[in-house]
Amino acid sequence: MNNKGEFITLHRVFLLLAFLVVFIAHAMTVSPSVPFWDCAERLTAITWQQNQHPPGAPLFSILGRVFQLIIPFGDLGWRGNMLAVTASAGSVAIFYLIIVMVINNFRKEGIKTLADALTVYGSAFIGAIAFGLSGTFWFVSVEAESDTTILFLTVLIMWLMMRWTQVADEPGNERYIITSLYLMGISMGLHQAVLLVMFTMILLIYFRKYETTFKSFTIMSVVSVVLFYIIFMVIVISLPAFLAGRSAARNEALEYTIYNSTALSAITVLGIGGVAYLFWWSLKKKKSMMALSTFGFLLVIFSYTIYAHVLIRANANPPMNQNEPKNFSALASYVAREQYGKAPMWPRRYQTEDYYVQYHNKKDDNGNYVYGIWNPPGRKPVQRKDGTTIAATDWNNINTAGELAYLWKYQANHMYFRYFLWNFVGRKSDVQDAGVAWFDKKDTDNLNYKTGVEDVFPVQFYALPLLFGLLGLYFHFKRDPKMAFVWLGTFIIMGVLTALYQNQQEPQPRERDYFYVASFMIWGMWIGLGVYSIIVSLAKKEKTSMLVTASVLAVSTLLVPVNLAIGGAKIYSRAGNYLPFDYAYNILQSVEQDAIVFTNGDNDTFPVWYVQDVAGVRRDVRICNLSLGNTLWYVDALKNREPWGAKKVPLSFSDDSLQVTDELDDRALSYDFGEAQNVTIPVKSEIIAQYTDDKSIIESGKVEFTFLGRPYRKDEQGRQIYLFRVQDKLVMDIIKQTKFERPVYYSVSVGGDAFCGLEKYFRQEGLCMRICPTPQYGEMGNTVYNDKVMDEVLMNVDNSNEYSKTQKYGLKLRNLNDNGVYYDDVHRRSMQVYRQIYIAYANYLVQVKKDKAKAMKIIDIMRQNISDDQFPMHFEMEYRLAFLFEQAENKELMEKYARMGIKSCEEVINNENLRPETIYYEQMGHSYGPHNYAADMYKMLGEYDAAKATIEKLLQTVTAIKQQFEAGGESAMNSQDYRRIISNYGSLKTDIRLLEVDKLEAAGKKEEALETAKNILHEMQNDTTEPMLRFFTSGVESKINQLEVKLGIRNPSDTLQQFVMN
Repeated sequence: MNNKGEFITLHRVFLLLAFLVVFIAHAMTVSPSVPFWDCAERLTAITWQQNQHPPGAPLFSILGRVFQLIIPFGDLGWRGNMLAVTASAGSVAIFYLIIVMVINNFRKEGIKTLADALTVYGSAFIGAIAFGLSGTFWFVSVEAESDTTILFLTVLIMWLMMRWTQVADEPGNERYIITSLYLMGISMGLHQAVLLVMFTMILLIYFRKYETTFKSFTIMSVVSVVLFYIIFMVIVISLPAFLAGRSAARNEALEYTIYNSTALSAITVLGIGGVAYLFWWSLKKKKSMMALSTFGFLLVIFSYTIYAHVLIRANANPPMNQNEPKNFSALASYVAREQYGKAPMWPRRYQTEDYYVQYHNKKDDNGNYVYGIWNPPGRKPVQRKDGTTIAATDWNNINTAGELAYLWKYQANHMYFRYFLWNFVGRKSDVQDAGVAWFDKKDTDNLNYKTGVEDVFPVQFYALPLLFGLLGLYFHFKRDPKMAFVWLGTFIIMGVLTALYQNQQEPQPRERDYFYVASFMIWGMWIGLGVYSIIVSLAKKEKTSMLVTASVLAVSTLLVPVNLAIGGAKIYSRAGNYLPFDYAYNILQSVEQDAIVFTNGDNDTFPVWYVQDVAGVRRDVRICNLSLGNTLWYVDALKNREPWGAKKVPLSFSDDSLQVTDELDDRALSYDFGEAQNVTIPVKSEIIAQYTDDKSIIESGKVEFTFLGRPYRKDEQGRQIYLFRVQDKLVMDIIKQTKFERPVYYSVSVGGDAFCGLEKYFRQEGLCMRICPTPQYGEMGNTVYNDKVMDEVLMNVDNSNEYSKTQKYGLKLRNLNDNGVYYDDVHRRSMQVYRQIYIAYANYLVQVKKDKAKAMKIIDIMRQNISDDQFPMHFEMEYRLAFLFEQAENKELMEKYARMGIKSCEEVINNENLRPETIYYEQMGHSYGPHNYAADMYKMLGEYDAAKATIEKLLQTVTAIKQQFEAGGESAMNSQDYRRIISNYGSLKTDIRLLEVDKLEAAGKKEEALETAKNILHEMQNDTTEPMLRFFTSGVESKINQLEVKLGIRNPSDTLQQFVMN
């Protein structure tokens, strides 16, 4: 009896269990609000049906909004996240059904006994939930990412096609293919990657309906590629462009080969009409194959109309309207992702920016190229339609071996197989680019050092899921090679081939394992088949089969799904993680009314959009993302839109320069090259007076700036030439047009390459840097602060779930002191901004404002809200805290953090692999390192002998390096590195001698300390064994001056005058 008979209840129980196990696991670990990355943008999009980044996801927006409406409680972000949770559980349930079908496909007879039923359904259940609890799938299932929804429709199509194979010889079987085509078409409203399931469909049809020969297989392969090209390139990419009367492709001059052609639009419409007529004719003539083909084609086009949602919403001008796809031409660019450029398939290393080139030419520890030397492209002239000539990239000198090495080592191995093994073998860390954890813990201690999750990693599954899957793969090919080939093809196409097609460049801003979740799912099928193969090989006798079946199922459940769950439950949980919401909220609540805030990346922009659009917080603030600031549609929106009633961003750029349909148009606002630009801006005197006491500047009624772009090259006269990007022009123009009558800020997360030379005009206010009309010079070189704002922001921490929608200075730091909440590497890096701001401001209060009491209040708030255990500090930060407490005369906390810092320094000193670059830079004299920091902290504790021993240890190493250079002869000794070593050597020798002076001074023996210092100076000036030491006496002379001032021998002003003269 088969599974439609007496065991159907058991089948349904396992089906329900598959859904519930995954649903409960993911629901318990789901993000409680808005996450980082694209999820924040997607939640913003679904709440108000807005258009997100290309190519959009209109179906996801619709489904997400439905979930927000049908769940009557909870944060809107959480409700949107529950779509991913539900889709993940639904995907696993359908996947269970597929595995059952795959097993039944090669069974010689139906299910006759309870043991048979348990074997089939139990094996399928284990395979399904093994995938459901695997790392990558878990990660994407607890945030409002579209991956689980994509997978749901993908597995639904797979199930329909597997069902078709069962009824392929029955009348009406075509309905499964038709439905699959419709779902595939509408799935493009989630992501174009769903189209890859078409290869699975074609393979299933081929092996079910056609005799397998070399010729037929070759024809099938060609047909599948052609069909994929037709659907992807003709329908998805080109159809909107054809309707707009232009081609989708551009020529070498980056011009559309056909543009503004009414004939092309008409031909496209007539072509669709022709296919419709052909469908009608084939029905009339009973041409079933023709009818099925034409109807399938029309159905895909019909389902593609989901993108009408994008057009409709774009013309409604929502606050987030990326690329503004208001017509077919703009929609074509949007769907084709033209904003991001086109990655060539060859060469593999195609990025030419210096940032990427350093990785193209990466070397190993032995100095050998990891991939092979990279040859930059040349330039060749190409002619535009108007007859003018421009230069285009010419890849005429490609290192083929190097490109193939890059393809394998980075794009295949690092960007796919590493992720695959993460899921089924283990993971060393959540730190970017972490490797696979096999059976030992090699390198994991170093990798997870000071992460706060040292006790969690490595996550090791002891390769058991991999072994079960390999066994299942072998068994599948042995029992049912045709079906096994179908799923192996799916595994490869949706996995490593997708990775190679993407041609991703090193480095990536984040891990990309989520791209390949469908491939990892197929391995879950083979895990289930591995369990099945063990049972059938052991259960030889019917009387023992029940015991064997139950035992194997129980043990396999422990070895694979439970094993995976134990490893993943902690590291993939987002429960209690409010950091993205709070970080965005804190940025907005750091600025004044109607502010303009420059941001730069996904994580300082998308969550801010969410907090504004969804939570309704500070909608008066205009966020200006500088990455998008290079696109004309975005600059036009800043100038001409008033989202939620916020004021327009004042810009002088003409609408014509922003609203051209092609950014290559000569009229379009574009980049320029040139020297630094000196600009004079008229500013009201009363505004200038808020930032300076200089009456001459106040009375002038104007301020002067020197704007810089990105350094490009030096011209023939040696003058620096800059690249002024559109984003640089945007910053400059906003400064000019606002005239400081409206506050303008940079978020603290923005990098220095976006500052346009404005750093000296910054004044810190909370999590933002305010641009001031006059230079802001702090005492002792400190950052300049708006004390009033900093006090209100840093001292008003409200960790309740309530928030102010209007301007209210303060912070939210929820659950940053809760060890039960997990924060991965991305979150930990973002969180460190808070600690840096708190410590820097407290140091300013002590050093400049001499307000030790307030500084201690500031630090107490930080320590209460940010856990030292959950977010461990490196020795630099521990030193800063120890120094701060020393200056504030808090001996207890000084000793605590000094001891912590010394321990951290010794860990790095004793294990250079923890931070090898830090050790190297200290040895070469580039920067302070663990030896110097430890010595300073020993001095704080009064342990001068220990400080001396630490510096002597460093000196010993530096001396050895110095001798190596000297053994290298004159050429080595003329190098810049040798000069640095000599400088470091002399400084260390001096520091060791001065430790005796510091020790005497600390003991209150200032006169003896002074005499000792003078003796040291005399010895160094007359040292005949190392005469170079006479060039390192400035530190000793400075110490003598300080002691003479303290003893009243010298006037402090004399010391200052001498300092200035020197």
